[in-house]
Amino acid sequence: MNDVELSLWRNFMERGTQCLGEEQYLEAEKCYAQGLLKANLLAVPEIIAFTLRLLATVRVRLGNLDLAGQDFKEALRICREIRNAKGMAEAWAGLASVSVKKGMLQEAGREYEQAISVYPSSSPPLRLGMLYADLGQVYSTLEDWIRANRAYAQAQELCRSNGFPKGEAELDVLLGELHFRQGRKTEAAKNLKRACQIFVEIADVVALANTLQYLALLYFDQNDMWLAFECQQRVVALSLRFDDRDGFSENCYFLSKIAQFLEDAAEAIYYLQLSIQFYPEQDLDLALRYQSLAGLFLLATDFANAKRYYLKALIIFEAFHDKLRIGEIYEALAALAKSQERKEGRPNYQVNADVKSQLHEEFTLEGLVHLAEFYENRRNFRDALECYWKALERGRDTNVATDWLEIRVQRVSKLLRRKK
Repeated sequence: MNDVELSLWRNFMERGTQCLGEEQYLEAEKCYAQGLLKANLLAVPEIIAFTLRLLATVRVRLGNLDLAGQDFKEALRICREIRNAKGMAEAWAGLASVSVKKGMLQEAGREYEQAISVYPSSSPPLRLGMLYADLGQVYSTLEDWIRANRAYAQAQELCRSNGFPKGEAELDVLLGELHFRQGRKTEAAKNLKRACQIFVEIADVVALANTLQYLALLYFDQNDMWLAFECQQRVVALSLRFDDRDGFSENCYFLSKIAQFLEDAAEAIYYLQLSIQFYPEQDLDLALRYQSLAGLFLLATDFANAKRYYLKALIIFEAFHDKLRIGEIYEALAALAKSQERKEGRPNYQVNADVKSQLHEEFTLEGLVHLAEFYENRRNFRDALECYWKALERGRDTNVATDWLEIRVQRVSKLLRRKK
């Protein structure tokens, strides 16, 4: 064997594996392709088959499925010729991964079964456990519950008997999902609780939080809100340790929803405000949070804050031209005005002036006019006039014709004076 060529092959393979781990798939493919050229020069079947499998693996990641399939088939042919059982098993598993990507799940199931059938007893048992787990996921997708359960159980037993608690717990989560999809929610809860216990023992905080989240969703689905609330509270507490603002925001949002079902308005408002505080984008999901928070304040008869957050939501819906949601906000503002009038005997539309002015700065010209029209139709001439003045100012700043706005300002000013 040429030692120089062997050294060059190793260098290409090490570099390719590093790129694969860093998800630099194009660079990894380039390294493995160069490694295959060296492997062919070395003319060692085991080395050629091994290189082909790695090249095929990265091509699966790149979506080059036909090329990947050809590489795996060639690796399988070579391993059959030299009777390399481990290589055959890995090639069959690779072909199964291609079939999964192509949506050919029945074929993938047969290929994983082939991989398991030739897997040698002298090879690492945990790798065999991974093959069973992959097979279980294929059957789960196919809703072949009996075969999926059998495959997961075999994978879990391999993890348990070989001292791999993390894998054992992950299989409990998969079994819990399997039972949940079958409507066997008691069994699902048992699996998830057992997984939580193991994740606590091995101090895997991220996996524990994810599993508790799943358990909270299960309790929520069963309408057991107190248990759902307790689980989700632990999720929120645990997620404080992660540098993931989006995840923390989502966890708080779900906890707020649970609190609403428990009719605990204070907790619902608190966690929804936290969700908004940590939400990283100015998008429709943020607007929906504002809308929900406004609704909670309306239920609590805190009309000033309700109006404030409805207006915040409206700004974003206007920016995204979401006509359906814009209509919902206008209807909510109308309901708010009615509720306030019933409670106080007269409408009191005043919100903190600085807050309202700051909100109006964020509206488009069109949005300000729509809001002014809404207030005018509700005979809230003070707020209508304020919006028209702001629209007039915006129009002048952007050199837009404002004659029609000046007419509206004069008209609403007269109406306001008459009302007084």
